[in-house]
Amino acid sequence: MSLRWLFLDLNSYFASVEQAEAPELQGRPVAVVPMMADTTCCLAASYPAKRYGVKTGTSIRDAKRLCPGIVFVKADHRKYVRYHKRVIETVDQHLPVKRVLSIDEMACELIGRERDEAFVRQKASDIKQALASGISPAMTCSIGVAPNRYLAKVASDMQKPDGLTIIHQHEILERMSGLEPRDFPGIGPRMEVRFHERGCFTARQLFALTQQEMRSIWGGVVGERFFQLLRGEDLPESESERGSVSHSKVLAPELRSKAAAWPIAVRLLTKACVRLRSEGFYAKDLWLSVKFLDRDPEKRAWHQRAKCFETQDSLKLVEELERMWHEMPRGTMLKVGVALSGLVPAHHHQPALFEDSRRESLMSTLDAVNGKFRDGALYVADAHAAIKTSTNAIAFQRIPGEDE
Repeated sequence: MSLRWLFLDLNSYFASVEQAEAPELQGRPVAVVPMMADTTCCLAASYPAKRYGVKTGTSIRDAKRLCPGIVFVKADHRKYVRYHKRVIETVDQHLPVKRVLSIDEMACELIGRERDEAFVRQKASDIKQALASGISPAMTCSIGVAPNRYLAKVASDMQKPDGLTIIHQHEILERMSGLEPRDFPGIGPRMEVRFHERGCFTARQLFALTQQEMRSIWGGVVGERFFQLLRGEDLPESESERGSVSHSKVLAPELRSKAAAWPIAVRLLTKACVRLRSEGFYAKDLWLSVKFLDRDPEKRAWHQRAKCFETQDSLKLVEELERMWHEMPRGTMLKVGVALSGLVPAHHHQPALFEDSRRESLMSTLDAVNGKFRDGALYVADAHAAIKTSTNAIAFQRIPGEDE
């Protein structure tokens, strides 16, 4: 039996939670937003809203134009975390959740008789019914089942909303031949250009690439791993799967100047550093990204990278952030984000020749104090102005604690 993983993706999760909280919103176009301002954008949209063209990133002004009668709800991440825990508990009653991939995605490893298709279909039906009856009819999910977790995720996207897609080893190519390279996780806009340069525009052409060609396109062992995953090999997780630690924030109208947004950028970076240390990584790259409102459409997105020696040091990284901040072009800012990438697990960390162990102790002390007295008791001075104005954004790729 070739079915080894079940992947569950909650449909329009944040909007579904709001519909679960307010049943009168079920079946209606709903958008979750960070604040009630026409110049901000939608963080999530219900399927009725999506049918009008409203999606993540659509401005509130455009959403009103595209979908008259749309309902806007201000995001509340604590509510989404609570529902996330309820979903995990519900799914666990039917199949043990092996991995939580994000606040709205999880995977269950199938063993023994669980790999039988009839059993899988029944369990998928049981899970869907339990979510509807135990939480809310608004809480629907799409489920993919396949030989490995990667293809199960792809399968979960093939029927939305409320779908079930089962793909056996022998039918991978046939069932996925209608997809495009961008439908496969890991192939973003830049990587897609590389595939197009090789004459690869369809999933069938993607599967026809040799292992060596895949290595060449991806630049090494990642391409080889991707080649194997596409063919259904159930590979063990690699340490490199953790790609980055990031935080971003849509800015309120009064915070869209360079001076007003600086404390927020520092606050975002220090939060990312806390996560970096708690998850046991060092970073080699710091990214700053900004979206502008009043610039040429082709220049509204700006980003810059700073190369660092492997570090967890908040103060060093804030210094690099400040240098990049001074190089930022002028404009009315809409969104600011920071990301730490090039992650190295702590047990592979190579200390710098003159690394100061006292700084590492300082970071550990800072984390310990914030852990005891709640996040924000100690922080970098430049972040002070952001403490009073900060609001919690919903988390797409991680599950924050309710006390954040």
